[in-house]
Amino acid sequence: MVGIAASADSKRITIYGHGLSVAQAFRLAPGIRLEPDTPAFSLDSTVDGCASFSDYAAVVQGRDLATFSLVIETRGDAEQLTGDAWNALWLFHLLSIACRSPALLLFAVSDGIQPRYSAANRTVFVRPVEKGHSATTDELVWARDHADAFSRLISIPEFNTAMRCFGNAHYLPDFDVRIMLLWSGIEGLLSVDAELSRRLALYAALIIDGSPEEKVRYFDKVKNAYGIRSRAVHGSKTKAEKLVEGYHMASRILTDLLARCVELGRVPTPTELDHLAVSGIPA
Repeated sequence: MVGIAASADSKRITIYGHGLSVAQAFRLAPGIRLEPDTPAFSLDSTVDGCASFSDYAAVVQGRDLATFSLVIETRGDAEQLTGDAWNALWLFHLLSIACRSPALLLFAVSDGIQPRYSAANRTVFVRPVEKGHSATTDELVWARDHADAFSRLISIPEFNTAMRCFGNAHYLPDFDVRIMLLWSGIEGLLSVDAELSRRLALYAALIIDGSPEEKVRYFDKVKNAYGIRSRAVHGSKTKAEKLVEGYHMASRILTDLLARCVELGRVPTPTELDHLAVSGIPA
């Protein structure tokens, strides 16, 4: 069960994450900053601050997995602080998009006389990211500059569902299932329900910014990645390394598309993309 807890005297909540690293503190939003800090407390001190076993389990595992933290501070009361921290969970998705790499939630801890610890995701046992990503200043600035557009898009069902598909996929144990969930997000974001391979590749190439030659290469890349997805879905025997490749390709494609929607401030409709495709055909 996900929940953010704080004591009556708490003024700060720190949410620990895995998968990204930052070189130094970075102000992401008012009262919210990224830190390179990882947990420094002993497990013995956490027991009294956990409301459930799942909270304690998240802390036990997450303490050694954490690679960065998100610090939320408030001048209000504990209720306002927990609300701000709850909303800040979405920022891990924004960071994933900005860095084109998963930023996984681990657990949260509040300050105060009696610190409170809580699981920050529904998957207690998190599988480490194969290769972490060092966030660049440009990526973090992009996240900060596009935070408002991202917040507005969260209310759009297609974007919200695609974002959650991306966020949940990285917690799954098997690469073929990860691929299926990532492609579900891509298909839902692009509202494609027929001629999947070609239309997905076409729409993705139309949305992504770039030269005509770059769009052609992206079209081929998406079609190739979708081929791996199809073999995984239909149970075809696929080498393990090919599934890993397909997972990383699908993950990158989905974050590319989500990032472009954030930059546009909207999710392009299939009709708009069809018209754009047709307008490029000479008479």
